[in-house]
Amino acid sequence: MQQIINNNRSHEVLRPQGFVIHSTDTPGATAQNEFNYFNSAYRGASAHYFVDWIQILQTIPENEVAWHAGSTANHKFLSVEICEPLGNNASRFEEAWKRTVGLVAEGCVRYGWTVATQVFSHQEISSMYQETNHSDPIDYLGRYGRTWDDLLVAVEQEVQNIQGQNGGDIQLKNLILVGHGPDERAAGYLADFLKAPVAYLDAIQADDLNSAQNIYVIGGSVKPLERATLISGATRYDTCQKVIDFIHTGKL
Repeated sequence: MQQIINNNRSHEVLRPQGFVIHSTDTPGATAQNEFNYFNSAYRGASAHYFVDWIQILQTIPENEVAWHAGSTANHKFLSVEICEPLGNNASRFEEAWKRTVGLVAEGCVRYGWTVATQVFSHQEISSMYQETNHSDPIDYLGRYGRTWDDLLVAVEQEVQNIQGQNGGDIQLKNLILVGHGPDERAAGYLADFLKAPVAYLDAIQADDLNSAQNIYVIGGSVKPLERATLISGATRYDTCQKVIDFIHTGKL
């Protein structure tokens, strides 16, 4: 469920390249509790998703930077915070685990990401960029007899399950294309609405185009495929308005 916070927002455009998985270190706090905390006042931190034993809450749009793992990682990755049950509650842990696995696997399929190289723990990010000193969620998983590798294996298995349900093909429902420059924000609006990846026109590959059911080109006048839908105006403001109108009406 999407429940966007008002405080602790960067409003910076994010082109996500993978996931960073955290644990909250607030035993007993639910996803709703976490939303209330980060929505109520400035905290200097935020996350895209909070996952507990009841639900998944998205609190930051996927096309916006969240504050979760240091500046470098914040500008590269989506963040998932696993909520920790109070005490040693194995059933609640399992429910949060399953939801996390499903969320991350669905995101990897949707964006075309590889689990082994684009899903990170906060511990790995701390070691990689030296901008934080956190080691979650390693200790949290360990308290329930699980390892980080166990989580990666579970996510990879779920990715394969999703692909199998789709007939073995990794096919994107929607793909957003844009050039470098002022139309990127408009592309981000549509990407967030459609839950779709964004790619730059000068970097797109033929396989990527062939894998997408629907392709939207934001701005400019060039379409890489005839079947692509072009949403463009005379100025960047016109383009942005056309995207907003399309989101509201489904019509161009």
